[in-house]
Amino acid sequence: MNTCKATLRVLAAHRLYVIIYLVFIGIMMFAISWSALTSNTDVGDSYEPRKPVVAVVDRDRGRGDIATAMQDYLRTDNEIITVEDDPEALQQAVASNYVDLIVIVPHGYADAVIASAGHGEPPAVETITSYTSGAGAMASMGVNGFLSLTRTTLIGESAEATAGVTEDATSTAVPTVDQLAEAAKSVADVVDDPSVNPAIAVDHADRTAEDTSSTNLAAMGFGTTMKTALYPLLLAMVVCTALVTGVFNAGETKRRLDASPQRSSSLGMQRMATMGAFSLVVAIGYLIIAFALMLAAGHDPLLLPPAGVAMTACTTGVYALMAVACGFLLGECGVSETMANGIANVFGLLTLFTSGTMLPLSMMPSVMITVGKFLPGSWYCQAIDHALGIGTAAVGVSVGDWASCLGLVALFGVAFICLGLGVGRFRRSRPATGGAAVTHLAES
Repeated sequence: MNTCKATLRVLAAHRLYVIIYLVFIGIMMFAISWSALTSNTDVGDSYEPRKPVVAVVDRDRGRGDIATAMQDYLRTDNEIITVEDDPEALQQAVASNYVDLIVIVPHGYADAVIASAGHGEPPAVETITSYTSGAGAMASMGVNGFLSLTRTTLIGESAEATAGVTEDATSTAVPTVDQLAEAAKSVADVVDDPSVNPAIAVDHADRTAEDTSSTNLAAMGFGTTMKTALYPLLLAMVVCTALVTGVFNAGETKRRLDASPQRSSSLGMQRMATMGAFSLVVAIGYLIIAFALMLAAGHDPLLLPPAGVAMTACTTGVYALMAVACGFLLGECGVSETMANGIANVFGLLTLFTSGTMLPLSMMPSVMITVGKFLPGSWYCQAIDHALGIGTAAVGVSVGDWASCLGLVALFGVAFICLGLGVGRFRRSRPATGGAAVTHLAES
């Protein structure tokens, strides 16, 4: 008990590191996760291009509702703006490039469409595309699709209207303007309700985002928030544990502990148990903050799968204990306070940027991905993905893969403990040469 109290007093004496690494850096990382929560996207895994800006100029004075229906049809995938039908305004729109596509419905266009129904070539509208990007060309494809579907629908409705009226199969009635307006409106309605006419239904890629359930959004937000805890947890636990271990292994303190009747291994286990308990408290605090951020961003934490939350909490706890083991290794190496901070920051940044937290794995060079496999951060993030079925495990939750990734994180901690025990034993058995050699090796 006295050893635990002494460990906490040493930790309190170095509270500045706790404030810097846990509070300040934690706030910075939570700000990153907040942007992901409020945007309702899994940052880094998807890219959404901007919508093309389209202007429709109606010189046919609304005849057949062609222009109005075209705007409704294009509105889903494009941003519709208004440009005056004036030569100067049109030239300015093209020259300043704030419009990707200008569609001009010429005078008499509705009559030309009616005249071409059933025979002849369909009339064309005038289009002016942007000279700096392909967005206008892509939008013009939607315009051509709308006009083609409108003409096809008009021909079909006209044929149905004349069916049974005449016995001559080759004779057709001339469609009316009202029929043209109805055809154009039915094509525009297909955008909002594909079941209106399955034969001419349009598949919009943007609807894939609408199919994402609230549960998946909550899981992505929670998982992203917990991934950002990777960096502050590693820094704080490594530095604090290294400092605590160094204080107990220094000079007069070490000699008094060696002279006490209690075994040094028992004292070391008590110190490590205290630091481990502290790290688990910090991990629980991060879980609580993650839930609070979800509530503030409008996500319901109750939508999260309980098993996924439990596996994520277990992953964070094991990762925090691994960080304590890394700090134990540095402390047993006898590194100074400055050196412990330097090593922790370099190791932390390398772990952060190879883990997939800041950049998606698909955008990272293969060298970084390979390096990340030799560091615990990558396996920590993959364990969270498999626990919640997000990111690299978008196919679904996998308990087996989660256990494998978590086991690798735990193996890192075991390796750090074994190395620390080996280095500590070497330094104690050769106090004159061992300590100097290890210190020199750490400084180099």
